[in-house]
Amino acid sequence: MNDQGIPGSAGGFSAFAVDADWPESRQVTGHGYNRATGDIHVYLWFGSPYFDPEVEHVTVFSASSGNPETSEALERAFETYCHPDEEPPAGLPVSEPVTVTTDGKPMTFELWRNSSNHYWVARGCVESTDVVLSGSAIEPSALSLVRVSSPTSFSNPFAPLA
Repeated sequence: MNDQGIPGSAGGFSAFAVDADWPESRQVTGHGYNRATGDIHVYLWFGSPYFDPEVEHVTVFSASSGNPETSEALERAFETYCHPDEEPPAGLPVSEPVTVTTDGKPMTFELWRNSSNHYWVARGCVESTDVVLSGSAIEPSALSLVRVSSPTSFSNPFAPLA
């Protein structure tokens, strides 16, 4: 943990973010570190400071590999993915591959789209980090993710990424 209480890089874990060209605000919306297991995770939000499903937004969840929080993040993403009067799926629907640029390299993620709205969920693994993406009004293949060396730039949502 750094002096702001935000998890830092540990055991090969890296937090990922949408690159610095993102036009809207970016915020840390959650993080955690388990001293006993070494599990670490960070939630980052990219979009309007006020949730608007018609405006581009992306949530990037990064977790140490094997972290049980990854399953919970995926479950929460599917709750948003469903139409408000739909129940989340009992199991994962069929996914399709999508290529997301990560640290300048193409990486294959699993992608789930909801045909009744514009939401999508994607999951991938970058080295020792599990990544769950969710968003709307932007194509996941248009995203470019970068490794964040210090999440302190998220305290000022429009500052350049460190």
